[in-house]
Amino acid sequence: MASSTGHPAPVSKDIYWRRRAFVMIGVLLVLALIAYACRPSDGASETSSNQAAIEDPSASPSVPEEEPSEDPSEEPEEEPSASASPSEEPSEGAGKDDDEEKAEDEESEESGEAAAPKSPEDACRPQDVVVTFDFAEKDRDTYGGGAGPGFKVTVVNIAEQTCTVDVGPEAVELIIHSGNDRIFSTADCAEGKREKQQLTQGRPYEYTLDWERNRSFTDCRDSSAKAQPGWYKANLKGDHVGNVDQLVFQLQ
Repeated sequence: MASSTGHPAPVSKDIYWRRRAFVMIGVLLVLALIAYACRPSDGASETSSNQAAIEDPSASPSVPEEEPSEDPSEEPEEEPSASASPSEEPSEGAGKDDDEEKAEDEESEESGEAAAPKSPEDACRPQDVVVTFDFAEKDRDTYGGGAGPGFKVTVVNIAEQTCTVDVGPEAVELIIHSGNDRIFSTADCAEGKREKQQLTQGRPYEYTLDWERNRSFTDCRDSSAKAQPGWYKANLKGDHVGNVDQLVFQLQ
């Protein structure tokens, strides 16, 4: 209300705070209306969530369910084929064994190895024969007064089949050296000389090779030269001989 002077009358405190309260309430109502208007509806939220689920494959539960269902159906089909492979391997291995045996037989034929004897007249195989070599007078290694040493050779067939061994001067060769000097050999000028012996299993054949202290030469020259006093060594060589120890002796 205006005063008599034309100026508005002073407002009481009670009226002042009421006006302020109405203004605040009005502002809050406006804000509430704005917030309500901006809030999305329930249908829109459901639509957006469903759309997100369709667009994002990882959110779909159908993907992991399909993958396991495919694996079991494929595994049983592959297992029979895998189990069939071991049954094929033995047949392949057996074929390889036959091929290897044939190859070994061909190699033995090409290398000239002797075949296993089937009759007594067939030659013994080197691996079936054992040869030993020693002094004829055991433990005597010194010879004086012009005497020469004798050497005992023993041949044994260890196979079941009786077979034949050549013990001639070429097949079983006695060689005597003095240092590096070749003094004597039973094979010198003995070409074509053979002495075949049939050997039954386990029965030794023994014979003696005597050396008369003479020298021999591969060209068969005549010589009356005699071995001089000194130390000598005797060796035995041949296809059936194998490895035997050399014998060392002294001539006086």
